[in-house]
Amino acid sequence: MSRRVSQKMATLQSAHTAIGRKAGLNGAEIEANRAGSSRDAKAAVAVGFARALAEHKGEVTNAELQAMRDAGYSEADIVEVITHVGMNVLTNILGKASRVEIDFPRVALKQAA
Repeated sequence: MSRRVSQKMATLQSAHTAIGRKAGLNGAEIEANRAGSSRDAKAAVAVGFARALAEHKGEVTNAELQAMRDAGYSEADIVEVITHVGMNVLTNILGKASRVEIDFPRVALKQAA
């Protein structure tokens, strides 16, 4: 990974960490979310669904949608998760294109094993 890509990813991760902390998430939950899960079983399904949306550019499977329903999420909840993923994609694009300096604490980017 190039240094430039690494710096951009660290900036995005810093932004999402700051937002997560502001929303009341603790460090362990933020780490679980970064890994595509959650310490809460129901939330883990939503985080996994969000990750699938992002990784597959919206092309989720019927099984992934059904897992959301089976976990107790309504159709409105599913639309909300999809909307949040879309807003994150837009925010990431805006941050990259605008090259705005962040004004919140930076976090170190963890390299995949």
